[in-house]
Amino acid sequence: MKRIKKPAVFIIALLIGLLMVSGCSALRKPVPQNTPESQVPAPSMPSREPMPTSPEEVDRIASELTSVAGRVPGVNGATVVVAGTTAYVGLDQKPGLENEETERIKRDVSNAVKAAEPRLTAVYVSSDPDTVSRLRQIANGIANGQPVSVFDKELAEIVKRISPTAR
Repeated sequence: MKRIKKPAVFIIALLIGLLMVSGCSALRKPVPQNTPESQVPAPSMPSREPMPTSPEEVDRIASELTSVAGRVPGVNGATVVVAGTTAYVGLDQKPGLENEETERIKRDVSNAVKAAEPRLTAVYVSSDPDTVSRLRQIANGIANGQPVSVFDKELAEIVKRISPTAR
């Protein structure tokens, strides 16, 4: 009986060893040939040019983005606050819109704002009346000479309430 156990154990150990060696070898695939015609162009990257920091220039950009957002169909009015490379957009929409229509309008506004100012890395869009009112107050404070940094906590709260529209 002992003679049978030794060869059986040896064969089992040999099989386990072979399985481990063959299972751990790297899978070899042929290297794909990339021709220039088959390569997909890289998605557009945000501009490497930094956003301006002067209050006058930031105010000009915010005003321009406000008019861009206001021209999107379904938008009655817009308020834009620019802080660094982030834009916060509050929308006054036409009354009685369905939820899907509201989401489409937000998406359209986000795309229009990103197209108008490629240096932005994030755009937050909300049509919630409370958020829009808070953004108006922040925009008025900035227009009256207060630095954007005064409103950092309030802008962080707004970000918690609305999700960014990815670039």
